[in-house]
Amino acid sequence: MELPDKSKIKLIATDLDGTLLGSKGKLTEKTKTVINKVLLKYPDLHFVIATGRTQLATAKIRYDLGIKGRPYTESLNVNGCVAYDSQGHRLWRNVLPTEYIIKFHNLLKNYPDAVYRYTFDNTILTFSKKWAEKTRKLMQENVLVEDREEHIRTILSGGESDINRVSFVYKGSNWKEILEQLETLRIEYNLESTHPASNIIDYMPSQTNKGSSLIRLLEKLNISKNEVIAFGDGGNDIELLQNVGWPIAVENACEDLKSYAKIITKSNREDGVAYILEQIFL
Repeated sequence: MELPDKSKIKLIATDLDGTLLGSKGKLTEKTKTVINKVLLKYPDLHFVIATGRTQLATAKIRYDLGIKGRPYTESLNVNGCVAYDSQGHRLWRNVLPTEYIIKFHNLLKNYPDAVYRYTFDNTILTFSKKWAEKTRKLMQENVLVEDREEHIRTILSGGESDINRVSFVYKGSNWKEILEQLETLRIEYNLESTHPASNIIDYMPSQTNKGSSLIRLLEKLNISKNEVIAFGDGGNDIELLQNVGWPIAVENACEDLKSYAKIITKSNREDGVAYILEQIFL
């Protein structure tokens, strides 16, 4: 297995769920130890979290990794819709057109059982108490439950229109029918779509994904793609791996992603990210 020359690597980017995090979405002691050692030994190395989670839902992970407030620890959140510097200040954000949100709502209101959610900055908004609890528990997200019609009235009056992402869950008897209509709507607005899990599709603003956001960050930092290692496991990591010199997939990654990887490491349950970083840097 060919590994990158450590002296030529300036940035490590990694997904969290299913990649850096082990089972049940937790960091292992092994992963924490290896990352701490690497960043201590190479203080100028950038360590960038690239995740579908909001910034708020990564706060404890950053703290546990010991990177809270450390220089060179930028983050790309909500699949690249929002980027932050090392101190947690927002660098940029991309939002969906309000007109699209209204059409999305008008389509989904015909299906009372449809499960979907909106993400804006550090909040996820849903209309299902059950899914709200699930998201809070699994992802440590700040989740609000609102009435559908009340929410769209707020948007129509000019409030809460800065939505970064909408997510639709493949659930209920009509999901395929809904998905076809959502795809037509996506094409109309030239939106990005990705599958963070096999039963969920995310829609983001045009040309917004982890890869496009990383390119923007690299330009800002004056780092070339050949000086970057990236780790991922899911469909929402494809563009991330496509835009780095050293794309690495964990063993548990979806087959689609593996085809873009130069290296397949051990699974997330076997500390696959730590395993490779240890070989390269320590």
